[in-house]
Amino acid sequence: MTEILHLHDVDFVRDSREILQKINLVVNAGERWALIGANGAGKSTILSMCGAQQHPTRGTVEVLGQRLGRVEIRKLRESIGHVNPRHPLRSSLTAREVVFSGATGTTELMTRWEPTPEIIERAENLIDLLGVRPFEDSLWLTMSQGERGKTLIARALITDPSLLLLDEPSTGLDVAAREQFLETVDHLHSSQPELAT
Repeated sequence: MTEILHLHDVDFVRDSREILQKINLVVNAGERWALIGANGAGKSTILSMCGAQQHPTRGTVEVLGQRLGRVEIRKLRESIGHVNPRHPLRSSLTAREVVFSGATGTTELMTRWEPTPEIIERAENLIDLLGVRPFEDSLWLTMSQGERGKTLIARALITDPSLLLLDEPSTGLDVAAREQFLETVDHLHSSQPELAT
């Protein structure tokens, strides 16, 4: 099987506090994994390394065959769909623009970047599929947690990623929206059996 993620002896220290110690993990194409643990156990930190958002203090992290520290991070992020409820956006982008930002693996829209017709078509499909259409022109800073959640899921899927990381993806979603989200993930796995989540 093709390795999608490989964490080897990973330690992570933040402000002199050891958050993670000797983490080893291998995820192959087509596998679904869930990280379960108490608040503060380091689940989001592990996902941030898998999403090429942070580097380990010690050990190695390989994502989609690329070792962190030896790869162009922004380019790697284009192949990773990452839903993070703490999305660090600070500017006044609309929901639609946030979806587009997933195509470049950046939080903000890149200067002078224009989406291709294929990206526009995929964004339109995801905006409809995930129910973002009613608030697509709403500004991020004014959106509800549920609206942000739907937008981040569409953003994560825009590049048709090989790796999909879901960090509390149903935060703020009502029961119907959660069910729709789970159906979408099931549909993705049936249409892309090699997708790792």
